[in-house]
Amino acid sequence: MSNFNKKEFGNNIRKFRKAKGLSQENLAMLLNKTPATIARYETGEIIPNAEQIYLICNELGIYEYELFNSAKKINNIETERNPFNADILYLYYIAYYPKSKKYGKGKFRLKIIQKPDLCKVDFMDYKEDYIYLSGYLQADQHISVFVFENYKENNLRFELSHIIVNIARGTNKLMLGTFHCTNGEYIPSIRKCILSKDDVDFTDELLEKLKVSDVEKETLNKHNILYLDITDTYAFENE
Repeated sequence: MSNFNKKEFGNNIRKFRKAKGLSQENLAMLLNKTPATIARYETGEIIPNAEQIYLICNELGIYEYELFNSAKKINNIETERNPFNADILYLYYIAYYPKSKKYGKGKFRLKIIQKPDLCKVDFMDYKEDYIYLSGYLQADQHISVFVFENYKENNLRFELSHIIVNIARGTNKLMLGTFHCTNGEYIPSIRKCILSKDDVDFTDELLEKLKVSDVEKETLNKHNILYLDITDTYAFENE
């Protein structure tokens, strides 16, 4: 039989509060309590009732059981948050279509679902609610990384793809990134991609921005390493 540890319970409130970036005063204001009451919660001097625990977890973006689980590792929550402040992103890249055996414009949706412990992302068809891949994203103030794997557990083909996008200049404009994946024969590829919070047309001008530059080709020929420059966002300033 396990014993309830008031001190660990209060310490978990403190850890999750700090990971969320809130002061005791901030949390007190959200809960309509005094900072002194929050301090007493965190020292284990007093235990909040069921309603207050529910409200605390709601403000901290966690499940109730996480406050009672002393063994749970508390990660840096900021890297697991949605930096785009949007539920849908639009993805543009040069795609290969096996049926026609041609390359052309590929446009898809990324559906972002914020969970308490991670930011879930579905890689979806642009028009239909069909999910191709599912995964998660992590981000800091410079880049956002999307990691995708098979959506269906019974899919015999192992598939793991990821997108790295530059968000250093904000997320309210076109964002340049790279898309890493494998084809049906497990041959890996890397290409440029563009993400947008707005459903913009995939124009020929946009397509041009996805092509490998002469500088990138020169670096590849010289060093046998392909560096795709996703920091070059000045071209999108007027989009």
